[in-house]
Formats: sequence, C-alpha cells, structure tokens
Amino acid sequence: MRLAVRTPPHIVRRSTLGWPAQRSAILCRRLPVRLVDALAARMAKLSVPDLAPHGLPRPDTGLYSRVLEGAIPVQDVGLIDAVRRGRVEPVAALSSFEGDKVRLADGSEPAPEVVIAATGYRRGLEQLVGHLGVLDAQGRPVVHGPRTHPAAPQLHFTGYSNPISGTLRELALDARRIARAVARSSD
Repeated sequence: MRLAVRTPPHIVRRSTLGWPAQRSAILCRRLPVRLVDALAARMAKLSVPDLAPHGLPRPDTGLYSRVLEGAIPVQDVGLIDAVRRGRVEPVAALSSFEGDKVRLADGSEPAPEVVIAATGYRRGLEQLVGHLGVLDAQGRPVVHGPRTHPAAPQLHFTGYSNPISGTLRELALDARRIARAVARSSD
C-alpha cells in the first residue's frame, strides 16, 4: 500500500502515558501559537519516531500553525507501525493520472489497482450566503456558534472550522450555545 501526501502531516499519538491528545489540545487552544508549536515539536520528538528514513519526514511548519491553516494532525491508530514495518510506503504527491498509471511529483509512475482520494473538502458557502457579507476571503464564516453577523442576525454557523480541540467536541458545545441564543432571541 502506498500513501501519497502533498505536505508531510503532523502525526500525534492518540494518547501518551494514558493522557489523551485531545485533552492536551483543549488545554493548548488558548496558548500562543508559537508556544504550542514548540511544545508540540518536543512532544513529537519524544513520542513519534522519525519516519523520514521511510519517506515521511516531519513537517517544517508547527502543529498549531498548520491547524490554523486548516490542516488537522493525524492521530496515529497504526500508521506509524505500518510505515516502520513497510506495510505502508509513503510516496511523492500525486500530480496526475496517465492511463492506468498515476504520475507522482517525483516523476515516478506506479500502476495501482485502486486509488482512494482523500483531498479534504470545500465549504461551498459562497453561492448560498456570500452576498450577505458573512464570509471571509477564504469562504469561512467570520462568526460562528452563538454569535451572529449584524448583516444576518438569525444565521448561525457551526462546523466550519478545524479547532485544535476537536471538531466533534466543538460542534457539541456550539449546538448548546446556539440553542440558548435562539431561545433568548425568540423570547
């Protein structure tokens, strides 16, 4: 099995010495980005082996800096072991399809039986609400959760971010906050 990535991901252990990664993320979300990047780099060196000899180098950009760009870390559920044992072979990014082969950024052309593309997603809100002025230049809502934009006081957004503390956790918190805000506004 091959794994093609455009940018080396941050890989974090699901838990270290019984301490869940999400708890660390919750504690870190209000700290300065540079501090979290430095702490995460130290933690990675202690808990995640160097996979560069296997073709998967450590990222150049800090973990929290990447989260703010929209790239969430990969929680290890066996990837590290699979790469080290040679069951997963990291390869250069896919650049195009050439018949029954794929062309990788390094010029190689393997002929895989199957390609699974996990390319992320686009929000696609521009056509729906872009005319209201509630989105930033990247198409993300400028406010979320219980807060609303003055141009759309009854419109709430949730789930359009990748918080370091976990999307599902934040969705649950936002849902309660939004419900309370809607209840207050209908009184």
